[in-house]
Amino acid sequence: MRAMRNMGKVYNCIKVYNCIVVFNKEKDASLFCMRKNEPYKGRYNFVGGKVEPGEESEAAAYRELQEETGICRQQIRLFRLMDIRYYHQAFDLELYVGQLESDIVLKEEKNPLFWLSLDEDFADKDKFAGEQNIAHIMNVALQYPIPRRTHTQDGLYIGVDGCRGGWIAAILNYGDLLFKRYARIEDIISDYPDFDAFLIDMAIGLRNHEDQLRPDDAAKEELGRKASSVFPIPSRDAVYAEGEEAQKQANIRTLGKSLAKQSIAIIPKIKELDVFLNSHPEYKNRILESHPEVVFSRLNGAVVISRKKDFEGFMERERILSEYLEQDGVAGLWEKAKDYKCNSDDLMDAACLAVAAALHAHDLTETIPEEPESDENGLFMQLTVPRKRKSV
Repeated sequence: MRAMRNMGKVYNCIKVYNCIVVFNKEKDASLFCMRKNEPYKGRYNFVGGKVEPGEESEAAAYRELQEETGICRQQIRLFRLMDIRYYHQAFDLELYVGQLESDIVLKEEKNPLFWLSLDEDFADKDKFAGEQNIAHIMNVALQYPIPRRTHTQDGLYIGVDGCRGGWIAAILNYGDLLFKRYARIEDIISDYPDFDAFLIDMAIGLRNHEDQLRPDDAAKEELGRKASSVFPIPSRDAVYAEGEEAQKQANIRTLGKSLAKQSIAIIPKIKELDVFLNSHPEYKNRILESHPEVVFSRLNGAVVISRKKDFEGFMERERILSEYLEQDGVAGLWEKAKDYKCNSDDLMDAACLAVAAALHAHDLTETIPEEPESDENGLFMQLTVPRKRKSV
């Protein structure tokens, strides 16, 4: 009974460490460090270190790997291989495995680094640390089917949807999907200035007269029964007019028609985005307009008729995105909305635009219309959407 109580004390104060098995691009060598200190001084060991209290395991693995070798998550994807618990020593060892996708220059922190051939005798206790554990770990790691990156896992892709009081950004960062709420567009750019592709559900490119072509009518035609999800976009004069009545009158003068309340409601965000792009020319025609319902219809191969504000329609769109994202990336979005003080469909729309951004970076998108016009400030009036796929 006393032994069991003592084991409970050990369990409660257990420490966590990680080791990372890194294969080179050809997968004919593995990365080791030569330990300068005890234990196992002068012997080869995997790189790794301590998981800090409150730190997520995967984040700790990437952190330790970069600190000890200079390898960052853009250059490798890590996969949880196995865990080993050492009860007597009171620690857990978390094992990760990954394969480099290109040749790199290593940056040593403390211990010298070496690429060792897979022909090595990893059970040699005089050469390798770990009481022959390294041989077992290497055998398991060599059998792990390391997948190659998909189109959504090889860059920084951003999808943005407007929400009440701000913006919801879905950041697809080398396969990891996270959401952030922002008050301003420029705050998103401040956090992620060097994205690979960025799509937003907000009008870019504003008309001065009705003869100019925006993509709205073509999008409505493609969506059919879902055409109401495409709002008429105000003219430039209407966007910069002060007050609802002045906005309506400005739109009548330039486009020959008044404005519905949905269009008036989005004017502040249209103006914010237009001001940002015209004051930051480096992002002109890099931040691109898209439309979630058109994107979903293209990803699905047919227009998605269900309402995304209903749970059934929301889950239908979640299933569509799961073809392009790891399942845990979009699972539970319906419940997460309250954490971001937004609607569930805001998260879903931002996620679908992040996926479309990834496809755009791989030349798998097209524009509506095919040959877009530019507004007076050189902004393309277009929707960037995935290429059509056949219905199944």
